[in-house]
Amino acid sequence: MQATQIVNAKKQRRKQTSVLLVIGVLLIIVGLVALFSLSGKSVRFDNAYDAGGDLSPYFFEKLEEGQSYTALQSLWLGIVRNRTLPMLAGILFIVAFVLLNRDLLYSQKVAPYVFVAPFIITFLVFFLYPLISTIMMSFQDIKASGSEWIGFKNYENMFSNKVFFIAVKNSMRYMILTCALLIPIPLLLAYMLNSKSMMFAGAFKTISFMPVLCSVVVAGIIFRMMFSELPGALMNQVLVAFGGEPIIWLKGEWTAMFAMVLLCCWRWTGMNILYYMAGLKSIPGELYEAADIDGANALQKFMHIGWPLLKPTTVYVLTISIYAGLAMFTESYMIFGNNNSPKNYGLTIVGYLYRYGFEKVDKFGFASAVGLVLLAGAMIITVAQLYMTGTIGRKED
Repeated sequence: MQATQIVNAKKQRRKQTSVLLVIGVLLIIVGLVALFSLSGKSVRFDNAYDAGGDLSPYFFEKLEEGQSYTALQSLWLGIVRNRTLPMLAGILFIVAFVLLNRDLLYSQKVAPYVFVAPFIITFLVFFLYPLISTIMMSFQDIKASGSEWIGFKNYENMFSNKVFFIAVKNSMRYMILTCALLIPIPLLLAYMLNSKSMMFAGAFKTISFMPVLCSVVVAGIIFRMMFSELPGALMNQVLVAFGGEPIIWLKGEWTAMFAMVLLCCWRWTGMNILYYMAGLKSIPGELYEAADIDGANALQKFMHIGWPLLKPTTVYVLTISIYAGLAMFTESYMIFGNNNSPKNYGLTIVGYLYRYGFEKVDKFGFASAVGLVLLAGAMIITVAQLYMTGTIGRKED
């Protein structure tokens, strides 16, 4: 009876204090709406509001001389200017609700939500909010003086620009080449290193992983010197040693791509070997012993045991390789010394975004459109390969 009374008292107190939770959630929503309504123009709005300047580029219409905003309009402008205060107040209300109902902290129903909350908050703040802001900015012409809604004009300009398609072609070519090299080669090397007859396997694994620890900036500078057009550059010396003549590596379409792909393979082969080594260690040794009893050779054991059971690892490596290929920028920037490679041979889609988002003035809306197209393209390619490999869309028997 006493336990029932305690439970009922807790439920009653929870109902009485639930208004704190509702107010807290509403205040956080109001603060988020105020934040999203600025769509990346918060600094300019704050300066204009504090200086008593024209707020029409952000909200409402321009005031004529002698006019003033209504009470509701002034209230909303004040909330937007102090948008962090409602969110902080909302958090305090929620904390007060939890402190008054401390038994919730020990509830098995609430505990999962508490553990998931950090991920949800991180997702909302660092992914969803920037994504929504980018979508809104992609339909605007953003300048230092303000922004103007222009609809699909940024997308029309992007798809009518030949340089955009050059950047897409370079990124796609780079992604395909790196995926074609960074899956079979590390897989073969990992299979060899996993063999008991492999000598100095530990030393080889250490050496192959060392490039992963090297900064891409340092690696890019080294590769720029290796592929220099001077006769004394390392790659030209290699050509001369095999009877060739020095060439200008970074001013040719395919030779420039070769330099970037080689840098990628040099850096990430060791990491992919590590992934495949972990996958091979998870395969039960009994399967190989049974294959030995049946008289299977090394190739047959690889084709019928190793390769099929490494499919999850291969799908993971392929997925991150697709993303890395489409997101490549720093390697190209460091090899060519800037974002303006000869005839745009080293220009990637991220470099194209960087060119219009940071190197040019008043093109941030255009860069936002480029970023959304890149995101959509990466998602389509990734989902397509997951579907083709059977990772998603597989029907259960």
